[in-house]
Amino acid sequence: MAPSRARLLLVEDEPTISVAMARLLDRWGFDTVPARTGAEASAILAQTGVDVVVIDLRLPDMRGDEVFHRLCREHPDLAPRTMFMTGDFGEQALAAIEQTGRPYLLKPFELGIFVHELRVLLNPVKGPESNGHGEAEGGSSAGVTAA
Repeated sequence: MAPSRARLLLVEDEPTISVAMARLLDRWGFDTVPARTGAEASAILAQTGVDVVVIDLRLPDMRGDEVFHRLCREHPDLAPRTMFMTGDFGEQALAAIEQTGRPYLLKPFELGIFVHELRVLLNPVKGPESNGHGEAEGGSSAGVTAA
């Protein structure tokens, strides 16, 4: 029996980024459920179970930290399995994310690092079984960068 695939809610308003990330994450064992807005993310969470959530800070209807606070109220079990990503390097943006206490990556980031962080969120005690490149720790491989 094949291991189950983790279901990831990706809250990202840029369609090209969302589609590209979903394709790459599929190769690494994740089923991606896309949401383009905070409201859409809330509707998905009300109907679909997910294992991990990734939220872009800048969304058309609300900031990502607001999505996170809503998630904490409505689905508190997902709060420790949530991370942020942002291309906003501004002091206010980073402060808003840091106040949530959740990990984040700045765009563009290496996909291997992203997958590693996702695996840590899914299994914080054991940690990831690979380095995010599908190899055992200590292996070498070329990284893939997501924009």
